[in-house]
Parts: sequence; structure tokens; C-alpha cells
Amino acid sequence: MKKIITILLLFVPLFVIASEQEVINGVDEPQWKDFAPKAYENVQEPKGLNKFNDVIAYWYKRKAEFDKGIEKCRSVEKTDAKIACYQELKVKQYQKNSDYNARLEAMEQQKMYPQEMQDPTSNMYPIGGLLNNFGKFQPNEIR
Repeated sequence: MKKIITILLLFVPLFVIASEQEVINGVDEPQWKDFAPKAYENVQEPKGLNKFNDVIAYWYKRKAEFDKGIEKCRSVEKTDAKIACYQELKVKQYQKNSDYNARLEAMEQQKMYPQEMQDPTSNMYPIGGLLNNFGKFQPNEIR
């Protein structure tokens, strides 16, 4: 009896987890929440002042493209082709997330180190030039 209860306790959570994923005709369909930040899982079309928010517009556009991709993949008849379509959609979304994260990181880097601090020789060239030439002009050599 203890073995049966133990087995049930181990397998019941697995069935619950498997039932949460949307499976259509034996194919796991990707979900938008797997690719979008929590704040933009239910993003709506930007209206009012949100029209000027580039981040909301970006995630709305991506969600619309994702939904079109899902519809395209759902229309595919063959299971193998459908799996390939969903896989391609996932790869595209992961690539877009990588690009987005790289842009965010670059913007953070820019904020941490302003342009004038990133390349000190460009702003300090006259001083650097004088300091580099300082050893060439010793007082006893001036004519």
C-alpha cells in the first residue's frame, strides 16, 4: 500500500505539469509567456500616452508577429512540418530576445560610462600630446 501511495505522489505532479502546457494534436505549442518579460505577457495595443512608449510598442509588435507565426504553424497539416514550424518560431523568438538583451546591456554600459569616459585619449589629446612631447623639449635644448 505504501508503494502505491508513493508512486501516486511521484506521478501526480508530473500529470499536472504536463496538463498545463498546451498540446494540440500531440504537438507542444510555444507560449508567448515563455518569451516575453512578465510585465509584457498581456501587452495591449498602445493607446493614449502609451503610444509614445517605445518599449510597449516593441513588445506589442513582437506579440502580434508571434501570434501570426502561431496561426501559420497551426494551419500546417503534417505533424513533422508543424513541429518544425514551432521550432523555427521558438528559435526566432530566442534570437530576438538575445538581440533585445544585448541592446539593453549596451544602453546600460553607455549609462555607466559616459562617452567622454570611454575613450579618454580622444578628449585629452592636447594634454596627452603635450605630456608625450614633454621629454623631447628639455630646457637646455630650447634654441
